[in-house]
Amino acid sequence: MFDETDLFHRGVALQEKKKHDEAIMAFDEAIRLNPKYVEAYYSRGNVFEAKGQHDVAIDNYNQVLRFAPNEAVAYYNRASARGKQGKIAEAIADYGEAVRLDRNYAKAYFNRAMAHFKVGDLDHALEDYCEAIRSDPEDPDAYVARGLVHAMRGSLDAAVADYDEAIRLEPDHAEAHGNRGNAFEKMGNYEKAVAEYNKVIEIDPEDTKAFTNRAVAYLKTEDCVRAIADYTEAIRLSPKNAKAYCSRGQAYYRQHETDKAMADYDEAIRLQTNYVEAYVYRGIARAAKGLREQAHQDFDEAVRLDPTCAKAYYHRGLAHGADGQLDSALADYTKVIELEPENALAYCHRGVIQTRRKELAAALADYAAALHLDPQYAKAYYNRGLVHIFSANFEEAVFDLSEALHINPQDHRAYQNRGLAYERLGDRSRAEADFRQARKLTSHK
Repeated sequence: MFDETDLFHRGVALQEKKKHDEAIMAFDEAIRLNPKYVEAYYSRGNVFEAKGQHDVAIDNYNQVLRFAPNEAVAYYNRASARGKQGKIAEAIADYGEAVRLDRNYAKAYFNRAMAHFKVGDLDHALEDYCEAIRSDPEDPDAYVARGLVHAMRGSLDAAVADYDEAIRLEPDHAEAHGNRGNAFEKMGNYEKAVAEYNKVIEIDPEDTKAFTNRAVAYLKTEDCVRAIADYTEAIRLSPKNAKAYCSRGQAYYRQHETDKAMADYDEAIRLQTNYVEAYVYRGIARAAKGLREQAHQDFDEAVRLDPTCAKAYYHRGLAHGADGQLDSALADYTKVIELEPENALAYCHRGVIQTRRKELAAALADYAAALHLDPQYAKAYYNRGLVHIFSANFEEAVFDLSEALHINPQDHRAYQNRGLAYERLGDRSRAEADFRQARKLTSHK
């Protein structure tokens, strides 16, 4: 004859063997014999949780807390179950009870931090990761997680310091190396970023993300050949990775291999029919090939799929401008500015369209806005200088074209047009000097 303790231990043994249904039957019988058997409720809850039956698991943890209200681990497990149900606020509250009862409960701090992170509350996530590290300073995962929060808050040095510590604790921690590579990439240190991705690949040669991240670093250094090789390997490892096809297409496009680029964009769209970025990039490639109608179709589809995609409006604006559809181009650039008020490029291109429409005051306002956003925007100075020439404001034209040349001394058109402005001002010697420099630069092309 088994008593409740025997049945409980039998249930635990079955649980360890993953014989979940039999384990539940044993715990049921133990609880029938002793309706206040806390350990049996707890273990039965864990079995239901392992089966993905979160509601029933929570019912069991509730029973634990009914009879043992200071059981921190029951709050922790109930929080985990609630988190899997998407009840993040309730999960956070339960983790809070767990750490109230046990202020050194590192896993509870860690998981509460993850819950805060999921809802975008980086400040509280950072606080909890700090508490997790205080409670367990030897856990590399906590440093990796805190490092990611630092990186997302723009504190890249702090992020790298956390990844360093994680790697000191666990030298082959692939995620720490990968995240440190991402931080180096954001810092513009592409050589170090590549070294980190190399380490990830050494640890796990089938880590698709490491290959795509290394490819991005190679692209930042204009090493398209290696980038293409890495994207190709990522595609071999993950043949349905639409993003890898789209990214490889961009690398091919930079290599002026437009047909290969379009083939990759086609495949990306086949794999993911709502892939907005792939439509935009295919539209760019088609426009470069002179396939204007098809390019417009791609930009239109991108806008239909995502009416907030500024990049789609921008490139459709370029296409409309190339086709002489000035009103449509103006509308698209205006939409870009509405979506991205600090997009200097959009202001400058809208200024070009305004100039072509002979709306010179509006063009000057757009170039001024572009230069306010980017004082080193040589093309905006150049274009504004042309408007001043059209308006017979030759001194202003000389100023703007001189600024353009200060930023880009190799612009032969700026010399040519500044020469025209000097000529209209009666300064023949400076005009001739600019014309000579323009011819010299043109002959070297």
